Amino acid sequence: MKQQGWTGLGFLAVLVAAAMGALATHFFLLSADQSSPPTIQWGMLTVFLLPLGFATQLWWNLNSLREIKGITESERRRVKATVGAKRRQIQYAICFYVCSASLIAVGLFLSPGNWAVYKIVTTFTGVSFSVSICSFFLILSEIKEVSDFKSGVHERAIKTKSINKKLEKLAPKQPK
Repeated sequence: MKQQGWTGLGFLAVLVAAAMGALATHFFLLSADQSSPPTIQWGMLTVFLLPLGFATQLWWNLNSLREIKGITESERRRVKATVGAKRRQIQYAICFYVCSASLIAVGLFLSPGNWAVYKIVTTFTGVSFSVSICSFFLILSEIKEVSDFKSGVHERAIKTKSINKKLEKLAPKQPK
């Protein structure tokens, strides 16, 4: 398992996504008809359910790595440290999804008839939406990495078992 997690390129991707979301909502708001009251976009809250579901799945997958069999003590220590770092990242992501959805819900509740609030809420929604989509792909990458790691440990255990059987056949038989 890679220990880096979402640092470096992932962080840059999230920043670029946030900027793109802010720009997209800015241009959306420029084209909106501001002579009538703003319409509420409650459907945008559902966008946070998909990455939240995958983040929760990754959380459980990471927790299951603690009890993985077939690794040495030194590998177990490294896996434990890596899993701890990745679990922290997932905790931040889950908090982001829940807090963003909550803030957007409150903002949408307050925005009917008030274009100033609606603009702020819509911009925050665009930024949050873009960051969520970007982090969704980062989470999918992490899920694949966890799956590949488990598969590699399983394959190694099968190879070790096969080698041990062959070695037993080659060993001279002891008289009884």
